[in-house]
Amino acid sequence: LESLKEVYGILWVFAPIFTLVLGITISVLAIVWLEREISAGIQQRIGPEYAGPLGVLQALADGTKLLFKESLIPSRGDTRLFSIGPSISVISIIISYS
Repeated sequence: LESLKEVYGILWVFAPIFTLVLGITISVLAIVWLEREISAGIQQRIGPEYAGPLGVLQALADGTKLLFKESLIPSRGDTRLFSIGPSISVISIIISYS
């Protein structure tokens, strides 16, 4: 019975964190979707309506495209700098967010 209380204690610590992360993720996806739909309406063009129902999977499609995109390094560029540059920017954003 004591170990069950410990498990529930751990769950009650992680439940609000999980809820917050899930809420932020869904909010960002909704904001991206609304921004694309509104800008498509302003520009009188078709919005992102072909990736999933009502275009809600467009952000996932864009992320997948960026993940598999070929990285270009200039011939006279510093290869180490071009390799670690995105990591530096992502790590600094994560540190400033936390």
